[in-house]
Amino acid sequence: MIDAVRDPVPQAATAGEYVASLRDVRRRSGLTYREISRQASAAGHWLPPSTLATMLGRNTLPRERTVVALLAACGTSTPDIDRWLDLRRDIEAQLDEPTRPTGQPTPDEPAYPAPPPAAAASAGAAGPRHSTDLPRAATRPARRRLSLGALALVGALTVGALLPGGDRMIPRSNDAGSSGPCPLVLRQGMYGPCVLDLQERLVAAGLGVPVDGWFGPDTTSRVIAFQALAALEVSGTVDGPVLDALQGDPVPPIRWTENRISTYLRARFPDDPSEAVRLARCLSGLDPLRVEVTADGSRRWGLFQFSDTELSRLGVDRRTALDPGWNIGAARDIWSRTGDFRHWDCPPTP
Repeated sequence: MIDAVRDPVPQAATAGEYVASLRDVRRRSGLTYREISRQASAAGHWLPPSTLATMLGRNTLPRERTVVALLAACGTSTPDIDRWLDLRRDIEAQLDEPTRPTGQPTPDEPAYPAPPPAAAASAGAAGPRHSTDLPRAATRPARRRLSLGALALVGALTVGALLPGGDRMIPRSNDAGSSGPCPLVLRQGMYGPCVLDLQERLVAAGLGVPVDGWFGPDTTSRVIAFQALAALEVSGTVDGPVLDALQGDPVPPIRWTENRISTYLRARFPDDPSEAVRLARCLSGLDPLRVEVTADGSRRWGLFQFSDTELSRLGVDRRTALDPGWNIGAARDIWSRTGDFRHWDCPPTP
């Protein structure tokens, strides 16, 4: 059992502090998201890496079952888990408490006069009271739920209006407390919570990308890399099968740090080590999983950005092209034939 929590129950007063304490539990456990997911499964819980990344990446109060799954995976005892849950419920209760004295209207609520006693009595005899006759503290949560529901409906209608006529909608995962429909296909140029969910799944799969809700070139690059690594059709767009693969247990990418890449480059190019490092940095930012999409729709892969045509000529699949060892070795073979780096065009920045 992992002793990950020396101070089991934090003194958190807000949802943000509560999540920050959970992040600290995860950090002190020394486990990766994927390892926590496996530990949670072994303990009888369900906590995909993407759900964990979402929970720890936000400052909203997480669901009880995800809190239990994380703590159990990190070795927290059952009594301490119960105390964590009690604290969560206390914070949740505070979030639902009115911030104004009962009966005092909020700025966005109309002030309803209190009904006279006779009217109240007749209303009680005639049937249920109108919502405006109820105490503000009782009606406010209902109004909030109605407002959120209305916003969700407006958002769904707006997304639907922007979709091409033939596109359908798929539900977004509710594991992280999100709801609402997503387009059947996510593609570059889109923005919103559905893209945010995709980016969190990519990060949980080991494919670092800015989690900003914008499906830009960086996200496209990571999607293409994941599709190649998972032996999926390489399209750069995301549909149900891609999300399912991300939710499962995809093949983890080969991780080389920049320092390891630089060291290996200098060893393979002893005649001109500095230029080898400079060129690879210029082409790919020393990112072995970098995929660039050119203007004509073709792609370039890995540290030295080999094109689709070059990979076909070499008889190499795209997954192999993302292996930094292969990519550097192939670049060295070209250098051995030409004696320099003229094969690539990436001039130094003036």
